Amino acid sequence: MLIGALATLPIAFPMPLLGIRAPLWTVAGAMFVSGAGSDVFLALWTTTLQRRVPPAALSRVSSYDWFGSLALASCGVFAAGPPASAFGSNIALIGCAAFSVLATSGAMLSSQVRTLGSENLKGDFI
Repeated sequence: MLIGALATLPIAFPMPLLGIRAPLWTVAGAMFVSGAGSDVFLALWTTTLQRRVPPAALSRVSSYDWFGSLALASCGVFAAGPPASAFGSNIALIGCAAFSVLATSGAMLSSQVRTLGSENLKGDFI
């Protein structure tokens, strides 16, 4: 999961570029790298769920995972409005990028994230 967490760091790349009004090709390149990092994370996360969660509970755990992710995404969009109004959208985008890097770094401080390997704890169900 350490590789998965590291793969999410590029999600922050496009935001400051938009905040400083970088050229379109630069923002597009950052979005490409961000999307590739998201794909790596999602592949590793899905594989980890399938390997770590018993088959009888996998559907329920996956649905809770997606519900939490989607519900919190809308909260993040809602929370972005006041800082953008108070400080301007450019500063808000740069702050959002910083928050994203801090959140990812915080996850990597967890020893459980850093040491979770690829061993299959529940047997060979895959």
